[in-house]
Amino acid sequence: MGEILEYDLFVKIRPEDIHVLCYIAEAEDNLMNIRHVTDEGLLKIIVPADLLEEVKSFLQSIKNRIELEVVEIRANPGHT
Repeated sequence: MGEILEYDLFVKIRPEDIHVLCYIAEAEDNLMNIRHVTDEGLLKIIVPADLLEEVKSFLQSIKNRIELEVVEIRANPGHT
């Protein structure tokens, strides 16, 4: 298996808070790519491997504004 280039983060978040997260994330240039809500109701976010720790810290720092929980982190298989 090759080097991991991106990770998928699956986040538990209220649907009405997704747009707030999008606005906040836009201020952080190229930090993450907010994709879609999965069939399980989790928000999928794609993160470059070298920014994973920064994104985890960023999400932790905004928990005082948005209730969210990172449920799973896994290597991105190369598709959305």
